[in-house]
Amino acid sequence: MAVANLKKLDKKLTDIYKDQVTTTVAATPEPFVDKSELLFQQMNFIAAYNKHMLNIA
Repeated sequence: MAVANLKKLDKKLTDIYKDQVTTTVAATPEPFVDKSELLFQQMNFIAAYNKHMLNIA
């Protein structure tokens, strides 16, 4: 990958992950909100759905 594309890639990654658990956006300083429980619930839901679709117990 060309070095010139790194800033463009970094901007895309920032946009993709801006609402994730540990990422903050400097333009809008907001207090940290722990979303780990919500993330854990979502992961459990996805795992249960995958188990159901694959017929694993």
